[in-house]
Amino acid sequence: MALPVYAMSCFRLSKLLCKKLTSAMTEFWWSSCENKRKISWVAWQKLCKSKEDDGGLGFRDLGWFNQALLAKQSFRIIHQPHTLLSRLLRSRYFPHSSMMECSVGTRPSYAWRSIIHGRELLSRGLLRTIGDGIHTKVWLDRWIMDETPLPPLN
Repeated sequence: MALPVYAMSCFRLSKLLCKKLTSAMTEFWWSSCENKRKISWVAWQKLCKSKEDDGGLGFRDLGWFNQALLAKQSFRIIHQPHTLLSRLLRSRYFPHSSMMECSVGTRPSYAWRSIIHGRELLSRGLLRTIGDGIHTKVWLDRWIMDETPLPPLN
């Protein structure tokens, strides 16, 4: 079963659709025949853990994977402001602010709401580079890294 990765990188999949896709993957993994089911000896959550560290098989949680792909789109909009998509979204949704500070807006498209969903994940991992400090809000922006980096969210 091929995952709809391109669609996942453009649009937020509903929880129901993620659940159905996960169900199809588990059914493929555990079933031996069409009408027979195998016994699931290991919980699906354990199979979704990483291969190297946790002893799982590295299957992805589709909800988190979807949000990570949407965060990648948000990152591209921030770091490639001259692309057609960046200019279009900036003129429509955040003409007077930055991508990280804008609101969802009035009557947003589903694609924009999806990108905002990815921005939530992106904002947890970004730190501001101070530079000359003109655009830095010392009390609001995340600019100090903790002494020990936090592990990624699972």
